[in-house]
Amino acid sequence: MNAISRQPDDEIEEALAYHQGDARATIAALLAERDFLLREIEYASLAMSYGFARGWKPGTGSARQSTAR
Repeated sequence: MNAISRQPDDEIEEALAYHQGDARATIAALLAERDFLLREIEYASLAMSYGFARGWKPGTGSARQSTAR
């Protein structure tokens, strides 16, 4: 079974259309959803052992951090 592939532009347009083209409202909704998901991960991490996630803890920082100096 193949997953349905969607173009990123389609998802962006869909999110903007949901908020009647208001980019600020779209971004605010995405940030609120991100905060909700971070809380869910934090709650789940309380229920797991430290070794289960191999020491990883949820954070609010970017997953990609530059190591270039």
